[in-house]
Amino acid sequence: MNKLLLNLCAGALLCGTANAAVILNEPFAYVDGPLTTVSGGIWANHNGTAGQLDVASGKANVSQLESEDVNAFLSGRPYASGNLYASFIVNFSALPLTGVGTYFAHFKDDGTANLKARVFATITGAAAGQFRLGVANGGSTPVVIARDLSLGQDYTLVLRYDTATGASTLWISPASEGSATDRADGTDTTGTAGITTFALRQSNASGGMGVLTLDDLKVGTSYGDVTGGNDPSLNPPSISSLPDQRIAANASTTELPFIVGDGESAASSLIPSAGSDNPALVPVESVVFGGSEANRTVRVTPAANQQGSALISVTVTDENGNTASRNFRVTVGAPTISSIASQTIPKETIISDPIPFTVGDSENDEITFSAISTNEAVVTSANVTVDGTGANRTVNILPTPGVAGLTRITLIATDGFNSVSNSFVVTVFQTLGVDVADSFDYPDGSVVTNSAFVWGTHSAATGQTGQTQVIQGQLSLSSTQSEDINAFLLNGPYLPSGGWLLYARFTVNFSARPSAAGDHFAHFRNTGNSFGARVFASTTGAAAGKLRLGIANNANTPSAVIPVDIETNVTYTVVTRLNVGTGQSTLWINPNFESDASVTATDTAFPFEVWTYAFRQSGGIGSLVVDDLKIGTAFLDVITPRPSLTITHSGNDIQITWLAAFTGYTLQYKDDLSAATWTGYTGAVSSQGDNSVVRFSGVSGQRFFQLVK
Repeated sequence: MNKLLLNLCAGALLCGTANAAVILNEPFAYVDGPLTTVSGGIWANHNGTAGQLDVASGKANVSQLESEDVNAFLSGRPYASGNLYASFIVNFSALPLTGVGTYFAHFKDDGTANLKARVFATITGAAAGQFRLGVANGGSTPVVIARDLSLGQDYTLVLRYDTATGASTLWISPASEGSATDRADGTDTTGTAGITTFALRQSNASGGMGVLTLDDLKVGTSYGDVTGGNDPSLNPPSISSLPDQRIAANASTTELPFIVGDGESAASSLIPSAGSDNPALVPVESVVFGGSEANRTVRVTPAANQQGSALISVTVTDENGNTASRNFRVTVGAPTISSIASQTIPKETIISDPIPFTVGDSENDEITFSAISTNEAVVTSANVTVDGTGANRTVNILPTPGVAGLTRITLIATDGFNSVSNSFVVTVFQTLGVDVADSFDYPDGSVVTNSAFVWGTHSAATGQTGQTQVIQGQLSLSSTQSEDINAFLLNGPYLPSGGWLLYARFTVNFSARPSAAGDHFAHFRNTGNSFGARVFASTTGAAAGKLRLGIANNANTPSAVIPVDIETNVTYTVVTRLNVGTGQSTLWINPNFESDASVTATDTAFPFEVWTYAFRQSGGIGSLVVDDLKIGTAFLDVITPRPSLTITHSGNDIQITWLAAFTGYTLQYKDDLSAATWTGYTGAVSSQGDNSVVRFSGVSGQRFFQLVK
């Protein structure tokens, strides 16, 4: 039985017409789109932003970057006695963000409070770049399986819940229900509830639950319902996943490799077969298999002169008639559209600057465009328009007057046969001016007590509270200390929905270099363990005796480093920007303007309520002093640009150039620095691109210049 047919079974079971003990059979064999929509009501939203949790290529996409929680009813509900079992396949593409992590799947009653047998993902205890899974009966503290798991790998999970006692158990690929290997049993105390649904959850609470696909969900009343039990003849074979394909019309895919296996049968005895949900585009007979033993291939050749999309199911059958399936989508003749970076637009902007992008179509079909805004109050879909012809296009955005906030714009290109889309976030930001300004002009000693508790301790090792010192008007930070401090923002909290950009500016001077790996020493923070725009110091990539600064959205290592070597005992100005609505962060060193060279973090970002700014002490940061902290809602709140002059000369002719943005400045000069006064230039100032230009002719000897305001 292929996966497309299994979906019909899932619908029937939910309607209560099936007499098997499998009470939910969900292969997610739907067209791509929001799960609650494409499932025809089998799945329903019970919390969060509706329509976010989607299906792609026959798998549910579950992400810590979204908030929608969904559930599907179990046939024969409610269940208040006996055990319930669930099995499903997960494949993580991004790690949980920080800390203990959170849960992404569970049993549930008809409400939103009794969430039982919660399956957690966490990085706590795992090696770098890996994660672990655990289970809690109904609370927020899981028992974690002590096995490091890797990104990009399929893992089969089996979950058991005792409806009478509330006890839950999680296994990874168990050999039997009695298996003690790769197993965790919940230990938290929780009440019981009449279970009616199985649910999927998306959240970044407590550090997030990663980004994953979930597939082949089965729920039953016995272990054998969801695994085939202990009878080897009931155990299904295995098949690896296959990637989606995009090809031109009248072309074929390459030979796509996949791996098959079976615990009871030789790999050579396994028989592959195919299904297509669009046989007019991809006839089943045009799906050709190759390879041998465990290593197989499949090639898809669409019908001649056809365009469109087909979901291809590849099913492998063992000698006992058991099957396993994987789906992948083949799109024929689709247009292409380039990515578009996230945009920030000031509130009250009449219309944004045109944003360039490119499109293409191998069949030269005419392309039309449409747009969807997830927040019509900030930008209506109708106010996203596309201009241009051919490959080079622009998109214009007209925000709603007087409204700040965040929206995701999806731009859709259609050639009459297929549609492709790219999404980007638009932040319409508002400003409040300077929020925090601290020159650390306190008496020497603990910054917490001497600032009259403007700064407070939020983390410290035993006996080390109050160790962060102010010394001669500067904040001292060291790798030998552990106290972390933070100050509340006066206008906080800044909510993700508010359309806020937060800028932090401070000076830094290192007296001792950090370690090679380094660590972060400054960041935005909520009142818990959510950190944003983490500033790191390390010696990695720096020349001997020097160091570099980097940034992460919230990861424990920098994802972007400014390629400029930092000297010890030299003062530098550091500026960071945090987009509160997206969690995206940017770093500058000694900037004059927001357009100056910077780096933007690339690790997974997530939004949170920003309450404080924090400085951190930890092994690896070196020794440094921080001064002149400013936090504001615009770049110019924290940086006063410094004009600079460029001087070129030819013979006795001199040309003076500076940025025209520095309005209100007067050029002055003198030929002898010891002279008491400067002479103000009163001649004509011409324009040359973005520059103001003054020319002097017939100058002999030396001449000195300055701009004053």
